[in-house]
Amino acid sequence: MKKILFLTIISLSGCVYYDGCISPLISVVSNNCEKNKKGTLFPSIAHYQKINSIGKTNSKKRWEDAISCGAKYGDEQLQELPNSDYDSFIKCMESKGYKKFWPAECGYQEPKYNTGKCNL
Repeated sequence: MKKILFLTIISLSGCVYYDGCISPLISVVSNNCEKNKKGTLFPSIAHYQKINSIGKTNSKKRWEDAISCGAKYGDEQLQELPNSDYDSFIKCMESKGYKKFWPAECGYQEPKYNTGKCNL
């Protein structure tokens, strides 16, 4: 019984798993545990892909089309678009043959976590 109690105490020694890291409850020094970094998400403009060339859309042509639909050149996150114009922007891009992907569908820019559906 004493052995089981001792092993239980040892196994419950106060380590926790949090945010992708195993670390002791009381840290005396840094454990150098980093988060699992998947990289950077694609900017909003990259979510628009030509249906016939998904993942290989010509970015120069996409910018030309986005500007003609009301975006400002260089605004990769499309933050300059007023909320009232965003729906019309989406419809305009769709009328030019683009499909809008959600961030989860695109993945990350890091090749390991990139789904291949979006490009810059």
